[in-house]
Amino acid sequence: MKHKLTLVTLNPKQIDRAKDINGARKQITHALICSEYGQIFGTEKYCRKYFSAWIKVFPFIFKEAVESTSFEILNYESTFNLVNKLFEVQDPLEKANNPILQEMENRKTKKKSFLSRLFR
Repeated sequence: MKHKLTLVTLNPKQIDRAKDINGARKQITHALICSEYGQIFGTEKYCRKYFSAWIKVFPFIFKEAVESTSFEILNYESTFNLVNKLFEVQDPLEKANNPILQEMENRKTKKKSFLSRLFR
């Protein structure tokens, strides 16, 4: 099932809440919500960089990218290792949809010991 990648412009109340949880010194104006996988908070430039890249890098996870000014955020903590989580989900989906990768997996041969090669 594909999800939406959402770039959210935070309102002042959301910014205060995000700064309380992620650190008061952080510059937070936007959030990038990756559905059930997690979210990141930062400046518009920081979030937009990942927003534009991830829709291309993770086509098997995200069906569309949307921008929003009103989005209800449930968890204001930035997800640690979000990219690694996305790759863990993407890789099996990519292998399942690519016949060349499936064929390469099937062609892998078992390593044989020296004696088994001698006594075929």
